[in-house]
Amino acid sequence: MRKTSTTPVAPRLRIAEPMPLKRLQTAHRITSAAQRLAVEKGYDDFTLDELAERAGVSRRTLFNYFDGKLEATIGGGPQLRQADIDTFLAGGPTGEFIDDVATLVLAILRVSADVETTREDWRTMRRCFELNPKLMIAAHEIFAGFVEGVQELVEQRSGIPAGDPESRLLVALFGAVFDVSMAEFSTGDDDRDLAGVFLDNLAVARRIFN
Repeated sequence: MRKTSTTPVAPRLRIAEPMPLKRLQTAHRITSAAQRLAVEKGYDDFTLDELAERAGVSRRTLFNYFDGKLEATIGGGPQLRQADIDTFLAGGPTGEFIDDVATLVLAILRVSADVETTREDWRTMRRCFELNPKLMIAAHEIFAGFVEGVQELVEQRSGIPAGDPESRLLVALFGAVFDVSMAEFSTGDDDRDLAGVFLDNLAVARRIFN
């Protein structure tokens, strides 16, 4: 990769803010309940009152966590901690560019590590989006913005010109590996977590391109 750039970039990323564990758990419970209802009844056919009852919270509490039904069902979306971004831009954590991009991708999972997300949760989320195109489109828009932000980080660290095909392809390849890994994890039954599946598939991809 090219020499590291010192040009500042304002990445289009959602930065994870410190949050009490109880609040994280409640937000996760609301989103899980919304996704289950969307699978069972369809996104357009469940009410906020039903969601509040399923999640075990009041209707008022729903709006303390999410702006509305759509955000509650999609969830917070991918986020990164500022410390992980700073480490990556400083040339870490390993100094090996591809390994550090992989670590940055895995940092997305660490953001929600305090709240247990089961294999069944991942299955429900994927099924929810598959059955409800409106949610799929909204989630894709959020993810696309996040990917653009990661691409900006890659360009800033590597010195690749903004919008260069090299950075787009690199981030797209990592995204493809992650998507395949998420599908494999949600349908599998072995004892690997999602991070383990991702690293295994990344190793396969590296062997292919080497």
